This record gives sequence, C-alpha cells and structure tokens, in this order.
Amino acid sequence: MKRITLLASLTAALATFNDCAWASVKLEGWLIAKEACIASKSLRGSSGQELEPGRAYVLRGQNRADNPSHYQVRLGESGNSDRWVRIDCGVHVVRAGPGEPSNEDEIAAPATPLLLAVSWQPAFCEARPRQRECKSQHNDRFDASHFALHGLWPQPRENVYCDVSARMKRDDKDRRWDWLPLLDLEASTRNELKKVMPGTASFLHRHEWVKHGTCYSSDPETYYRDSLRMMAQLNSSEVQKLFVANVGQNVSAKAIRAAFETAFGPGSGTRVQVTCRDDGDRRLITELKIYLGGPLAEPISFADALQAGERTAPGCSGGIVDPVGQQ
Repeated sequence: MKRITLLASLTAALATFNDCAWASVKLEGWLIAKEACIASKSLRGSSGQELEPGRAYVLRGQNRADNPSHYQVRLGESGNSDRWVRIDCGVHVVRAGPGEPSNEDEIAAPATPLLLAVSWQPAFCEARPRQRECKSQHNDRFDASHFALHGLWPQPRENVYCDVSARMKRDDKDRRWDWLPLLDLEASTRNELKKVMPGTASFLHRHEWVKHGTCYSSDPETYYRDSLRMMAQLNSSEVQKLFVANVGQNVSAKAIRAAFETAFGPGSGTRVQVTCRDDGDRRLITELKIYLGGPLAEPISFADALQAGERTAPGCSGGIVDPVGQQ
C-alpha cells in the first residue's frame, strides 16, 4: 500500500513539474490578451492571475509543437512569473521586418486598423484664431515645435460611438463638448494630454473619447495612454526634426515619407498621408494621417504599429510648415 501511495505521489509531482517546466516549443513575440483568462502555474491549474485584456505579455512558448492547447507567458520580469494560459486567450504577435512573411499561426503585428491623426497646430490656428488653445499659443509652447494629438481613430471610419448613449451622441454632434462627462484619467496622463493635445482647452479630448475612444478600449485611460505613447515616439523622431528645421519653408510629402522611413524603417512612409489647406496664396501642411495596426499595448512600438498599418496615398504633394501666429 505504501509503495502504491508513493508511486501515486511521484506521478503527481512529475506531472506538476512537467506543467511548470519550460515550454517544449519556444516562441518569440507577445500575446495580446483578448479576455481576462486565468494564468496558472500548471497546465491543469484553475487558479492564478487574470490577464488584462488588450495588454501585451512576453510569450515564452507553447506546450507542444502540434495542436498546442496552451501558451506560456511571462507576467513579470523574472522566470518565476511564467504562467500557462489557454491558446484562445489572445493573439500571438511577432515583430516582423518589412516584407517578411509570417507563419500561419502567427500574426506579424496587431491586426486592428487604426488612424492616428496628428496636427501641426500653428497651421490649425491660422484658420481658427479664436479657439481657446489658439489664443494662448506662443513660440515656447510644446505644440509650436511638436506635433499635436488630434485623435486615434479605430477604422473603418464608420466605427464610432460604441455603446454611447443617445444623449451623449447628440451633445457630441452638436459640439456641446463641455457637456460631455469628465474623463477618469490618472494625473500624469491628464497633464501629458494637456501638453500634447492643446485642444483639451476646447474639450477636444472628451469629444475624441466619446466618438472614437469608446471603440478602442473600455476606458479613457488606456485610450489616451496608448495614444500619448505613440505621440512621444513620433515627437522625438527625424519627422519632428524635419518640421522644426523647415518652419516657414515648404516641405514635400516625399520628404516627410522619407523621414518616416529613416526613423521607423523601410515601408513606414507608405502609411502616411499629408493633409494641406490653402491660406491665401500659401498652402499649409495642417495634418498627418498615420495608419497603424493595433491595439497599441506595450511593448508594441510606433515602428511596429506602422509596419502593421495599411498603406495609403501620399495626399497633398507638400506645403509650408507654418510658424506660430497669424501670417
């Protein structure tokens, strides 16, 4: 009897060890969680930490080469945080180079089509000098020399107002944006948003969340945190340097796209469309429409998201990078 009990104990221990050991097939990339699945220490485990939907987790491997049932993900920074989740809990994302094919069971980048609209604020203010954010603009303000966030728009363009009440939709369409609810944002996110999105002075952030953000995530913090992370990488790139070096001068769409290629890799320029507007005898660059693939959860970079985006026409051939103030 003792021998049988000991054998059973050893068998159970071995099964647990096999579950917790390194995955038999190693994988690279991340798992973008689709639902709040339980991540367990063992394949048979029913308790553990829940995954956060939309978040990217480092992917360590899968339990077998053929017909795997589980992925192994790393929840923290050490191997002690490796856990097993069902294979249907998320999407496998890998970092692929331009033109590099992906395996059938992999996705070369997140698959949700997104459009990041960024403004050149001085040009915006030429046509709207009475806007609050335009009245207060000056040469030393961040948006005088950096791109301003207009919005992050899930595609297609009809994908708007997700689970929004009729009253909120009516207020938004009537531009009563100050009537829209306050957004629950962390202090650091709110402060950064005021800097990068000067339109917050006119409640643009409430409008963008209600119309577009509700179709991106379940909360405004995630929507704006991801948007600001993309903006930070754009605003510290060769693209921003190109605009600052040519304030008052004409810049071609070809040069803008080339700057994207330099900063974010071959092919990234084909994801950028330039928008211009005539101002008297001048043509001003007012906005860049940048096509990305999402969701944009960490550690997905701006370069990764660009490579996953849809190609687009270049838009206008070029225009002037407008300086601050009425010209």
